[in-house]
Amino acid sequence: MVEEQPLDRNRTSSGDTVLLQYKLSNENAGIRIVKAAETSEIIYNVEEPTLNKQELEEFFALKAEINDFLPVLLVQWETRDFNLDNILSSFVKQRRPWISGESIQKINYYLTRDFQGYGLVDPIVRDPMVEDISCDGPEMPIFVYHKDFGSIKTNISFPSTENLDSYIIRLAQISGKSVSINAPILDSITRDGHRVQAVYGSEISSRGPVFTMRLFRDRPFTPADLIKSGTASPELMTYLWFMTEGLNSALIVGAPGAGKTSTLNSILLFAPPNTKIFSIEETRELKIPHENWIASETRGKNTVEGQKGVERLNMYDLVSMAMRQRPTYIVVGEVRGKETYALFQAMATGHTTYATIHADSMESLVNRLENEPMNIPRVLVSYLNIVIFINFVRLEGRMVRRITEVDEIMGVDGKTNEILYNRVFKYNPSTDTFHYAGSSKLYSRIAEQRGVEDSELLKEIERRKELLHMLSQETELEINKVANEIRQREWNWLRGD
Repeated sequence: MVEEQPLDRNRTSSGDTVLLQYKLSNENAGIRIVKAAETSEIIYNVEEPTLNKQELEEFFALKAEINDFLPVLLVQWETRDFNLDNILSSFVKQRRPWISGESIQKINYYLTRDFQGYGLVDPIVRDPMVEDISCDGPEMPIFVYHKDFGSIKTNISFPSTENLDSYIIRLAQISGKSVSINAPILDSITRDGHRVQAVYGSEISSRGPVFTMRLFRDRPFTPADLIKSGTASPELMTYLWFMTEGLNSALIVGAPGAGKTSTLNSILLFAPPNTKIFSIEETRELKIPHENWIASETRGKNTVEGQKGVERLNMYDLVSMAMRQRPTYIVVGEVRGKETYALFQAMATGHTTYATIHADSMESLVNRLENEPMNIPRVLVSYLNIVIFINFVRLEGRMVRRITEVDEIMGVDGKTNEILYNRVFKYNPSTDTFHYAGSSKLYSRIAEQRGVEDSELLKEIERRKELLHMLSQETELEINKVANEIRQREWNWLRGD
């Protein structure tokens, strides 16, 4: 949990301006973000306890002993069979009884950081304001993507190629995988759910070993979070609430890192309780608070020389399997290939489907869908109900995420064969607001299906807008509270209250 200090505009000893500073959860480390006096560059500074020469010598000696004498205990810890903090503290007391006071506290911090945490980047991993970490090679500054400041440079780096290679081996170990010169690419998930992409050695990376860690938090984004962050408005999220509840299929479209998966996760919170959701991902990212949810992942072909390989299960296989399990919603983390055709076939047979895809406009989306490797006939595209575009927008000198457009697919023009669509919402960057076009065929369809007058539907829209706005004003957004409030409103609507 971040505890922000009051904004401090005082200058550091080097003349840098402090923009933001806060302590991390264990209070032993903190973050200070400054604007450099000489270059005006924004820098993310990790501040940890300082070890003097004697403390540093004791720390390295203890670390070497732990590596030599406790390998079995470390393996057991990976299965979470005991508390490593207690083991490390006990080890220090037994081996170095003369270390006491602040020194033992500082040494224990670094031992815990390196053996139980993520080593050099552990404070960054624990910072909930950071979305991903990028290490571009040894002796180069690590970069982070901060929620408030975007991509910024840090004050830490790995000192050598050997040190960084060792770190990538450790990332592989805590992810239950291996990496070597023969198999230098690591694509894995850590025990805490963070996604790691790394290259070991210098065989395919001219600047030496590199890694990127995409951080995923225990609490997924909710619709109230998207409103609170300015990604969407209460009116726009209310529209998506009705569309999800009304079993309309949608694609969430945008650039890499624009927030497509977070938006998808938040929209699925609108799915009525007890409805069956079947999700398909290459790497598990979705966290849906529904009990009736099957979360599946693809499996690569793990072949060993001289032995029979394990059967590969790809996205297409899992989409085909999902259709036979009668889910209310089929959700694909990201579509890239022939699984897209299976997904549109599912739409055509009456399933409600959701997925994310990379594109930047309706034209580029249709072009991508119709060509290799997706090959979706234009007539199948017409079964899609909604397209949601989310993009990065520069606002007051920083990059923010905004849902820039929401379109309803109307069908295919019989004469021109063009995809017809109605732009329901459009983002205005000059005012940072979302404009509703004033008409929606899907709203009209909902009123018809429910057998209510347009005036009654408008009242319900206003009630939901007020509820989402109220939830977005909460200081602490508890996901269960958001989910329960949404479900109660849905239940009242279904009963006619």
